[in-house]
Amino acid sequence: MLPSPRFVIMLMLAAPMFLAGALYNPFVAIGALYVVGLGLYAVLDLIVIPRRGSVEVERVVPERLSLAEPAVVRLRVRNLGARRVKISFAEDLPEHLRADPPAVSAVFDGGAEGELQYRLIGDRRGRHFLSRLDVRVLPQLGLFFRQFSLEMSCEVHVFPNLVNLKRYELQLRRGLREQGLARMRQIGMGTTFESLRHYTYGDEMSRVDWKATAKRGRLIVRNHQPERQQSVLICLDCGRATAGEFEGLSRLDYLVNAALMFAYVVLRQGDWLSLMAFSGRVERYLPPFRGVENIDRVARALYTLETRLEESDYGAACRFIGMKHRKRSLICVMSDVIDREASAVIIGYMARFARYHLPLAVALENPEVRAVAARPLAETDDLYSKAVALDVVAAREEALETMRRQGVSVLSVSPALLTPELINRYLRIKATRRL
Repeated sequence: MLPSPRFVIMLMLAAPMFLAGALYNPFVAIGALYVVGLGLYAVLDLIVIPRRGSVEVERVVPERLSLAEPAVVRLRVRNLGARRVKISFAEDLPEHLRADPPAVSAVFDGGAEGELQYRLIGDRRGRHFLSRLDVRVLPQLGLFFRQFSLEMSCEVHVFPNLVNLKRYELQLRRGLREQGLARMRQIGMGTTFESLRHYTYGDEMSRVDWKATAKRGRLIVRNHQPERQQSVLICLDCGRATAGEFEGLSRLDYLVNAALMFAYVVLRQGDWLSLMAFSGRVERYLPPFRGVENIDRVARALYTLETRLEESDYGAACRFIGMKHRKRSLICVMSDVIDREASAVIIGYMARFARYHLPLAVALENPEVRAVAARPLAETDDLYSKAVALDVVAAREEALETMRRQGVSVLSVSPALLTPELINRYLRIKATRRL
């Protein structure tokens, strides 16, 4: 049991009475009677305070949480006692989980039921465990809290940001271009027949469907869309190159979120998708599959990936790709390129892939380093930091330019713009029939 603020205030009210007794003796007797009465009230309150079993709680946690996205947790509460009480709840959360607000409370009449809610936010992918729920019960006009903990263990799975998939699907249905994303289906491009429509000024005559034109008595042209059933391989680097954080998320989290969104678009396009994550070894591998209903396989493969503080074995990863993928594919390697010497292995293998596949190197920029390098010299306080930043940026650009000269497509982008830029690059590749 803990004293309530009400009890502390009532106890402090006795002090002025005893101070006044220094001037007028009867106030000492009044203060003593007040303290005795308060003590009897406190003893009685301790006797009738609700017991631990007077509160029944059921916690309803979503099956999955999306990284950094709030999810509603519901507490279904029942007051089994006869007194009107105020009940407060606070979770004993592990690291990387947080509640908003940290505590919730409500007043329940005797025998009443109700529901409280708070938002649970996961700051790190993977499995987490909720254990104790701390409870405080304060009766109406009570002087003491009854405080106890309920063991309510459950497992929480924090997945890559699945909320973006729903938002993107909504964008497509509304026909909007939000967050820099282009429409997924590009009518009039590609070679696969999609539909017929009336001729408009500027259409190529080669697209005219003469049979449909003869039937309808006016020019009808064919719409085409990019070809389906092509092959895409996503390779995620989980090694030292993807360590570090940007705006509260790890660089690997940006790669994972972008990979999940990219996989969704690929599957929705009807293409074949395979996935590999590697560090010093192959961490995950999903052989080729199709169908947007399989996006859950990708989410499950990605949600427990962690950065390993070791040098990635690019040679072993690329040899693994070469053995598993003979058919021409879009090979998207998501990593970072530091400089030509440090990234010589991956540069060499990507150049070899360019002979038979379409390699795409996705390199995450470091916005902080770029900001230091771009700062005018007159506004720079630390000249040494600026010189180092300029060297790092120049070495990185040299390595990326080497890839481009050897036929490798390169996407160098800041973490915040990674997802839309990657999807738009894929759509352009499809539309221009480069795959």
